[in-house]
Amino acid sequence: MLYFKNFLQASALLLALLAGTAHADTSREEFNAALQQWKAAGIHDYSFTFYQSCFCLGRQPIRITVKGDKVQSATNMRGGAAVKPEEVGQPLTLTDIFQKIEAGYAKPADHITLTLNPDYGYPERVYIDYYANMADEELSYTISDFTH
Repeated sequence: MLYFKNFLQASALLLALLAGTAHADTSREEFNAALQQWKAAGIHDYSFTFYQSCFCLGRQPIRITVKGDKVQSATNMRGGAAVKPEEVGQPLTLTDIFQKIEAGYAKPADHITLTLNPDYGYPERVYIDYYANMADEELSYTISDFTH
């Protein structure tokens, strides 16, 4: 009986923790407003750190420098080696990331959750779950240390 009581308490705690971590989907209207905010800022030269959460090997996180809306450099933050943009295989500019999100809305993906920068509108966190009942097809990016 004690085992059952502890099991119920543990289960209740786990459900409470999971409920507290749930994120609401970001509406397409919120996304469109953020995209317009980014475009209105007129920023074409910037740097940021890009990290993709996945079961992938490689060069992450990556510090990306963009000049004139084109990638100038990509550097592995773990070791400092230069990374050729074609080797990264991911969106490398914030415009590319906005396009990837737009494609998720167009698909449509089951869930899109974004954390949008309040000053410039760019996504600081991106989570796209294309199919709710499929494993390992999700996309998750973190953009940090933005400078311009």
